[in-house]
Amino acid sequence: MDSINTTPPMSPGDEAAPGTPGSGEGICPVCSGCGKTPDGKPCPNCGGSGRVIEGIGGG
Repeated sequence: MDSINTTPPMSPGDEAAPGTPGSGEGICPVCSGCGKTPDGKPCPNCGGSGRVIEGIGGG
């Protein structure tokens, strides 16, 4: 049987995979959440979503 990976791919700006304990969704610091570069191309940091997964909390 073939296994199917249902985990969304990570973007370069993600610090963790979606759903990782201690992480959450945040606004991409490169494109400020718009998902595009100044020339209209998808942001390479967030993959065009405008969001990145980052560590939250502190210790």
